[in-house]
Amino acid sequence: MLAARALLLFLAMWVRSTCGGPLSFRIAAILDDPMECSRGERLAITLAKNNINRSSNRSTTSKLEVDIFELLRDSEYEMGETMCQIMSKGVVAVLGPSASPASNSIISNICGEKEVPYVKVAPEDILKVQFPRFTTLDLRPTNTDISLAVAGLLTFFNSTTACLICAQADCLLNLEQLLRQFLISKETLSVRMLDDSQDPTPLLKEIRDDKTATIIVDANATMSHIILERASELGMLSVYYTYIFTSLEFSLLRLDDVADQRVNIVGFSVFNKTHPFFQEFVLSLNRSWQENCDHAPFAGTPLSSALLFDAVYTVVAAVQELNRSQNVGATQLSCKSSKIWEHGTSLMNYLRMVELEGLTGHIEFNSKGQRSNYALRIMQNSKGGLRQVKFLSVLSS
Repeated sequence: MLAARALLLFLAMWVRSTCGGPLSFRIAAILDDPMECSRGERLAITLAKNNINRSSNRSTTSKLEVDIFELLRDSEYEMGETMCQIMSKGVVAVLGPSASPASNSIISNICGEKEVPYVKVAPEDILKVQFPRFTTLDLRPTNTDISLAVAGLLTFFNSTTACLICAQADCLLNLEQLLRQFLISKETLSVRMLDDSQDPTPLLKEIRDDKTATIIVDANATMSHIILERASELGMLSVYYTYIFTSLEFSLLRLDDVADQRVNIVGFSVFNKTHPFFQEFVLSLNRSWQENCDHAPFAGTPLSSALLFDAVYTVVAAVQELNRSQNVGATQLSCKSSKIWEHGTSLMNYLRMVELEGLTGHIEFNSKGQRSNYALRIMQNSKGGLRQVKFLSVLSS
């Protein structure tokens, strides 16, 4: 009888431990964020981790650990060594970096080999992924979504002639869908590329002489501000012109010192300012900036920091759901063996089913692992700063 009771107790404990009990798990985050005047990516991950670990729902959440790896340079060789180190620790997912294309390619390949999910916050890669059956999850909107949004704005403003200013050569590939639309229509799009001097003045003079009123700018926030400064010097910030910026960090542009509300300047944003944690998130980043970068004003919330905050919550949501049906445990993997993570495919399937509201809006993915069913907000320069004038619902198939 005693032996039978002991067996029943053992079985009960086994069932409880294998059917979705509390768990502890580890995520790896690879960051290329500088220490001084940073984008706040470390802080964003820490805020997300602390919020999750403070959660009162202890029946589904135990302790989350996030190991942060600093990326000093965008090197495929160094990233390969770092990834092998990460795999040996046993992680359920890898996040970041936000601005290192060569490293992103290596991370994607190694995660594909080991079937460990990779949640990407960097701009869309032009290079093809080596393992298409196990694609990464892209939290950032795709180039196609941006292209279609720009095309929609051109239609809204009834612009039949426009000029595209490209700061980088990959601009033409990034906005391929926009260029295709012009090829099959009677509308005219001229393209001008910044040269090595990175001085937009000659290009702006050509645009002014051509009397082109709609100017599309594909550049980062710093170069976009320089373009507006030069346009102001040339008298091109008037009611005659419309500027459309493709960067999702449009909110970081300092418009007060270069343009007034009479100039039609529009761009895009995915920030969900109604999220209950959004204001606290911005204040935390602002305080951190003041402490570590007091020689420059805080420009606003970098997109990459908000995406990494959302990435942590996305992984945790999927792990918790998967843990309801199987005991999710990370496995220490070696780059020298062919062993894969046994829960990787299951977790990837659950990640593709995640639906939650984040700092960057509604988070959901299509079958390709791309962001889907979210709002792309159209922001416009106004007397009181940027204001939302409309939003586009993006339903990526």
